[in-house]
Amino acid sequence: MNNENFCCERLKGAYLVGNGFGLNFRVIQYSEKLYNELKQIKPSMLNRGFVITSGYKNSIDDEETMKMVINHCPFCGQNLKEFYKSDDYVQETIG
Repeated sequence: MNNENFCCERLKGAYLVGNGFGLNFRVIQYSEKLYNELKQIKPSMLNRGFVITSGYKNSIDDEETMKMVINHCPFCGQNLKEFYKSDDYVQETIG
């Protein structure tokens, strides 16, 4: 990743930790098909989402992966869609 800016050090740590370790923060991009479906429900939807997981093996999209979609940093309160605009942050594409 080229972009080294994060809203806070705690979220940066959760972003940089490996998939298999505890609390991690992931920036995901929706496939074109999924994004088009989501936009029908919510036209203002972005093509990416922000997820906190408790760790996972293969993909964040696996059924057994425990995850929570978030809109604001749980540590500093930053609005994530306003801060993480660059595609450089995207770690996975789902859908």
